[in-house]
Amino acid sequence: MAVMDDGGTTTSLVFGRWTLHDHGRLTGEGSDVQLPPKEWQVLRLLLVSGGALMTKDRLLELAWPQGEVAEESLTRCIYSLRKYLGVDKGFIKTIYGQGYRFTCTVNTVVHASGLREYVCSVCGQVSQGSVNCG
Repeated sequence: MAVMDDGGTTTSLVFGRWTLHDHGRLTGEGSDVQLPPKEWQVLRLLLVSGGALMTKDRLLELAWPQGEVAEESLTRCIYSLRKYLGVDKGFIKTIYGQGYRFTCTVNTVVHASGLREYVCSVCGQVSQGSVNCG
């Protein structure tokens, strides 16, 4: 179990019924999951794009800055994000042969935290108190 205590200002991106938190936690109606790092980066890039087209090359360059990575990695990442979003998977629109566009309005919420959160290293569940995994 990891403990996160940033003690500073955090920024959350709110879209539809979802909130993407600074540290990669995605929360929504009945859902609270810690996204893997690449999924978090790609979703964040799409959210801050303001609905503009994010080309595959640009997403690969920003999310995989170390270079040499197959386009298939991005495709798998988008697939996973759509799975997490469930019925809202349509928020990520594919522009065939070009890239992706985020189609939902995104609001930014900035707040001071100082909260201590616990993340289960097995299931990714996040809570303000202790986490009990099966």
